[in-house]
Amino acid sequence: MYRRLLPYLRPHAWRMGATMLCNIGAAALDAFTLALLIPFLNILFDQPAISLKAGWVSDLLNATVGTLLDPADKMGSLRGVIFIVVLTMLLKNLLVWLSSSLGATLQEYVTRDLRNAVYRHLVKLPLGYFTRMKSGQILSRIINDTAETRVVLTHLMTHSLRSVALVISYLAFLIGISWKLTLISLFVVPVIVGAMQPMLRKLRKGARRRGAVHGEMTSVVQETVGGIRLVKSFGAEQYEERRFLEASGTYANSTVKLTRLAYLAPPLTEAIGTIMALFLLWIGAQEVLLHRTMSGADLIAFLMFVLRLLAPLKQLSQVPTLAQSSLASAERLFDVLDAPAETQLDKGRVATATFERSVAFERVSFAYDGEPVLQNVSFTAPKGSVVALVGPSGAGKTTLVDIIPRFYEPDRGRITLDGVDTREIRLDALRSLMGIVGQDTVLFNDTVRNNIAYGAAGKFALERIEEAARAANAHQFIAELPEGYETLLGERGTRLSGGQRQRIAIARALLHDPPILILDEATSALDTESERLVQEAIERLLAGRTVFVIAHRLSTIVHADIILVLDRGVVVERGTHTELMAKKGVYNRLYSLQFREPEVAGVGAGV
Repeated sequence: MYRRLLPYLRPHAWRMGATMLCNIGAAALDAFTLALLIPFLNILFDQPAISLKAGWVSDLLNATVGTLLDPADKMGSLRGVIFIVVLTMLLKNLLVWLSSSLGATLQEYVTRDLRNAVYRHLVKLPLGYFTRMKSGQILSRIINDTAETRVVLTHLMTHSLRSVALVISYLAFLIGISWKLTLISLFVVPVIVGAMQPMLRKLRKGARRRGAVHGEMTSVVQETVGGIRLVKSFGAEQYEERRFLEASGTYANSTVKLTRLAYLAPPLTEAIGTIMALFLLWIGAQEVLLHRTMSGADLIAFLMFVLRLLAPLKQLSQVPTLAQSSLASAERLFDVLDAPAETQLDKGRVATATFERSVAFERVSFAYDGEPVLQNVSFTAPKGSVVALVGPSGAGKTTLVDIIPRFYEPDRGRITLDGVDTREIRLDALRSLMGIVGQDTVLFNDTVRNNIAYGAAGKFALERIEEAARAANAHQFIAELPEGYETLLGERGTRLSGGQRQRIAIARALLHDPPILILDEATSALDTESERLVQEAIERLLAGRTVFVIAHRLSTIVHADIILVLDRGVVVERGTHTELMAKKGVYNRLYSLQFREPEVAGVGAGV
């Protein structure tokens, strides 16, 4: 997992390198400050300022402060040592500030890059991914998991580097003072690591489960906010409250369990470290009083190093604990990044697509999670024709039109465009030929202008956008908005009525001018006046295009060139309105249910 995360650090290698150098410098100066305790104590207790028993540490002290030490002027010598301590401390803290500043910048930029990479890949995933995943889970991964993952990438790495540098610096001085006591003190490290392993395994599993629970909690909030009108109309506030409280409680309980387990690490580390320090004190006292291999100042400095060593060791002992949550979040992020994008699955070689003759289905079958949705569907839609799809809910109408732009790939059979298998055409080229207007209009929290020119705002002049809006019967109400075409529509276009939203969507399709149109009939939930305006706009939209329309009101498709009646994924009837009415079959029955009398054939506007 660490190996997979490291590429996100490479673009910021200089920041990481500078942080490391600052941490190493600060650690070395911190250790040197402690070592200055030796000449200070020796002078204080009327001993030779620099003991030769401290190995290379004595040589370092001699080279740095030796010229400031005068046996005849003890107070002057102490002032010199104090001056060096202050100077070293100031320089050390400057390096600490630099490393912290660089580390914070590194942390934010790496988080940004990781978040961008996940989102960039997410929008390229096939439609099937989004039907399987809850939107709350997706949001949780982009927002929460990227924030969690940055802890192991940057925060822990920068702080841990500082602790590692301190540990190495302290150990170097400890070995210089007494290698024998240092070897004894090092025994504590494998003890701590061994004691922590079972805890770490539990933390990783628990953190991954907690991430999934967080996604469920986010889903509940999003569903409630998105469907608040329905919640209030059914008086379901308490029901939704119970759902959220249950999800929130589960998340809190999982967090408490993980936190309790994680908090075992610091006291465990401290207890083992303190016992080791007391043991070292006993052994060191023997070296000073019995064996005379150390001076009293050397022992005190050694113990000070050991005690200071406990803090970075404690921080390092927490790294595996804290990293488990980050690594679990990273695993969830790579679940997204490892999912193959449409561009990876796309085997198309034709980079430019045109449409001149027909779209044809040739024995197309499709199953979703093993359940057949379409079975052996075959028909041809000549250029300029209108193909209407009717049938009960779950008949496969939406899946059929979703296969045309290759939102899904057929399991068997093929769809051809002018005789070319659509799988041979690159996705971007194929979809450039198509426009989709759905019953549930999608608008974004952006200006009217950008919603109409969606995806290509810089491509179209305002005059072209206004022309498309006029053809969609939308220009008049747009002009009456506070900022006209620059008015922000709010999330999902909540500032507009249903009919206005539909006309914006139709203007969008008219502006992009696709030769093939997929229309999920847009008038079924509108009032009479809005329906009339939308229907007029639709008639302009359909002119000269090849249209696949999912019909909810059968009166709107009486003039369709081909009507396909689907039932459980099978085309059970096909023909014109007149032909299907004459058959007295499924279509006749559906039409009769809507209009009571099967002979009523000319009601409503045609498509």
